[in-house]
Amino acid sequence: MGAITILFGGLSIYIFTDVGKVIEPTVTTATSTNQVASTSEAPVDSNLPVTWETLYPNTKPMQIGSTTVSASVAESWTERIRGLSDTPYLPEHVVKLFIFDSSGYHSIWMKDMNYSIDIIWVSEEGVVVHTEDGAAPESFPAMFVPEVPAKYVIETAEGFVAKNNLNLGDVVVLPNL
Repeated sequence: MGAITILFGGLSIYIFTDVGKVIEPTVTTATSTNQVASTSEAPVDSNLPVTWETLYPNTKPMQIGSTTVSASVAESWTERIRGLSDTPYLPEHVVKLFIFDSSGYHSIWMKDMNYSIDIIWVSEEGVVVHTEDGAAPESFPAMFVPEVPAKYVIETAEGFVAKNNLNLGDVVVLPNL
């Protein structure tokens, strides 16, 4: 299966193909797609307890405003598609950081989400440019879109923006990648 990416004013549209045949254009976001992304991860033993370290391995420290968190980084196309879909929870001190190739109006929807989140869009310069508080799973298929282009999207536990007094213009210090 291959994918063709088309950019319209910063909005990414992926067209999935199967041996040269176009299946269906799908607008994708950091947390969703109509296609299932395959990975080479080892199978998870369902008898083991699900800890945040198991769900979000290899986190890196980063700072959002004055708050230090652990970032689970979604750098690849597959990781951005999967996002937080089908995860059981997101701890308050862990965030999902989506890194896009360029600034744009990267939309987020709540497909296959099990809990509400706050969403933060960050400019290429590392400045908060838009937030969406309490995006709920029931909002699907609606999409959340920033008012200005952003290169990074951060998904946090619901209430993070208010609890940490995060405002537009606050600085985000990205992790060393």
